[in-house]
Amino acid sequence: MPTFASEAERREILDYFSHRFGIPEKAFEGFCFLKGGRKVWVVRDHPELERILQDMRVESAGIPLLRTKASGWKPTTAGLQFFGHHATRNVVELGEEDLAAFLGGKTLKVPSFLEPGFAVIRRRGKILGCAVYGKGRLRSQIPRKRREPFIPA
Repeated sequence: MPTFASEAERREILDYFSHRFGIPEKAFEGFCFLKGGRKVWVVRDHPELERILQDMRVESAGIPLLRTKASGWKPTTAGLQFFGHHATRNVVELGEEDLAAFLGGKTLKVPSFLEPGFAVIRRRGKILGCAVYGKGRLRSQIPRKRREPFIPA
């Protein structure tokens, strides 16, 4: 059963999104973080939330936001699709040609304005999800099934 993130863990999560993506703390107002195993979820805060979760004995709740890895956190596609429109840093806007290649699983060469690590990917302002950037290359982290709605006809 997921547990509520402590105040220190909440601070870490907020700092991560702020430093990595420029997403302000304000974007997460009214939400709380749940953790379980290697995952962190975000759920709308409610005065009865703790009781509701205990009564229902849930395994997960809300939107998956982060996965923990040995190297740190990996933002989820769903989490970035929900909060990524607030991002001001490490964001890549894909053009039509790059979009098709990216969604097809190809690694893209991109300018070095990005910091190594995870990036928010968007097309015409719509958040597609997550990619990883390093050594001038951008690789999709969007699950194949989640890419299909964005593939141009």
